[in-house]
Amino acid sequence: MKKILYTICSANHLAYCKTMIDSFVKFNKGYNVIIVLVDRLFDQYLVDQFLPHTIIQISEMNIEGFEDMSKNYSVLELVCAMKVFAGKNILSEYNPDLLIYLDTDIIVMHDFQVVEEALQEKDILITPHATTTFPDNDFLPRERDFNRSGIYNAGFLALKNTKNTLHFLDWWASHMQTECYLDFAEGMGADQVWMNLIPILFEKVSVFLHPGANVAYWNLHERELSIVENKVYVNESWPLLFLHISGYDFSKPLNLSRHQNRFNLIDMPLLKSLLDQYRELVVKNGYETFSKYKCAYGRKKKKKIGLMRTLNKWLKPFKISITKI
Repeated sequence: MKKILYTICSANHLAYCKTMIDSFVKFNKGYNVIIVLVDRLFDQYLVDQFLPHTIIQISEMNIEGFEDMSKNYSVLELVCAMKVFAGKNILSEYNPDLLIYLDTDIIVMHDFQVVEEALQEKDILITPHATTTFPDNDFLPRERDFNRSGIYNAGFLALKNTKNTLHFLDWWASHMQTECYLDFAEGMGADQVWMNLIPILFEKVSVFLHPGANVAYWNLHERELSIVENKVYVNESWPLLFLHISGYDFSKPLNLSRHQNRFNLIDMPLLKSLLDQYRELVVKNGYETFSKYKCAYGRKKKKKIGLMRTLNKWLKPFKISITKI
């Protein structure tokens, strides 16, 4: 069976990228790894440290409409949009049986055998942000945040190479051409919000409910970490498959994520220890060097948002443009 893991990032995230990949291949043998760089190669010596993995510059994929997307999207939006195009390209060019996507800000703690087993019956695996209600208070995140940013998290995707999967990717890509903005006021949560529709519109989709998958600040109210027989477990019964370290600022190591205020790392010594180890690995893998690079792509000016963009769309046939309201 041919299996591929892929990820996507700009050059300034390559230290995170290497950390994630190293952790994945430690526990998962037999995978080829492809890094899709939404940037230009800048120093072959630095890139050599990723061997034997493959780095593909996004320009090599000849994605239709890429120039326009690069002009209209921020770097983050562009990277999100390219995820699906890169997946389509890899399926076409490499023809793997299984294709797994992981964000770069993830550390893998266990093998993915349960993921592979789930793909024997299903074509598409996605993970929800959470599966139980939050306590009734005003701490962040709240359930309303999932309504804005998406029910499912786009940092993980597992695919079997089928016509159904290709149909799904074609559909997703059609929206990513012009609808991958981060603009919550307009209901736009980049690529992630579109995942809400996947279980409805496509066949053989599984909402992967393993408690050890995609553990992050958005589900710690229902998932407690502990050590069982020298391994990290969730709720004492499920091995921690991977930890998603979203919004973690190295300069503020006591803050779990800039996106939340519900949890305090001082009260979570095991998680704090894991994040300390993670930070050390990312620094060792070139954080100081890679983080200084500026992406070659992405919108240079702040985009018009909300009402302004909508009005300009309506007025375009009349060659009228609103710049200030």
